[in-house]
Amino acid sequence: METITHPETAWLLRVAPALLAALITLTATFVLRQPLARWLARLAQRRSPAALDPALVWRPTLLRPATALLIAAGAAAFVSAALGFIGSLWLGLAAAPAAAALAVRVGFTLAAQRYNQQLERELTPAIGRLSALLGGGLGLRTAFERLLADINAGPLQSEWSWLIRQQGAPLADGSIATMRQVIAALATQTSAARHATLLNHLAVAADQPQDLQARRCAAAYAALQASERRREEALTELAQMRYSGLAVGGAGVLMAVYLIATQWERVRIAYSTPLGMVFAVIVGLALLAPIAGGIWFSRVEDVEY
Repeated sequence: METITHPETAWLLRVAPALLAALITLTATFVLRQPLARWLARLAQRRSPAALDPALVWRPTLLRPATALLIAAGAAAFVSAALGFIGSLWLGLAAAPAAAALAVRVGFTLAAQRYNQQLERELTPAIGRLSALLGGGLGLRTAFERLLADINAGPLQSEWSWLIRQQGAPLADGSIATMRQVIAALATQTSAARHATLLNHLAVAADQPQDLQARRCAAAYAALQASERRREEALTELAQMRYSGLAVGGAGVLMAVYLIATQWERVRIAYSTPLGMVFAVIVGLALLAPIAGGIWFSRVEDVEY
């Protein structure tokens, strides 16, 4: 009996293990969604310094547990399906948990970066208004309350609202939290370095007379403006490095996509073996390295003020 093969449809035979791996991964995620959600909720709460009183612990929500669970499920399903297609079902299932954990970690890192960038964008104008309010004779708490009534919702509004709420909160030793204690506690926990530096200045000024608070805040505002100018100048000078990394890395990725599209069968054969998968990871990292390097080395951190 003659056997007839159709190479153009042979890929359908590899779709079955890929779909099965993705289905098993999604089913396991659905069944374990509650313990996974609790674990992700604990992961979302950054560790606070052990010396802090529980009433002075600040825990921002960087990534909601439901969103993190969707990211983990999507990454696990994609990796298990891809490895099930080019490798084997068991390899895809084995790699799915690692892919999910890595995707969640990357998600939290990107969320933290976005949070810090938004906070620092809001910081300089907010300090300018705070300085003006203090210069008008208002006390520090009253100036904070007046400012919070006007600024838009965001990371800075959230952190400063917590600061006002926690002043006067009962502490474990029976005392009452002072403005200086709350500001100092937030300075040790905020994830934005420039904000932490500013809060340390405000913590020192919290127990000083009102005119000294106004002068300190005005000096901090002037220093923040100078810091912003230095940052913009540095970003302009480093823009060429970022664009070069994106151009070199993008060209390599484009060539890889073209080869995959035109020589798929050869690519599949080359990278479907265990050793080939190792080299696939190496090639992928080599393609992404110029892009990551261009973005990373063009970042500027300036907290001197």
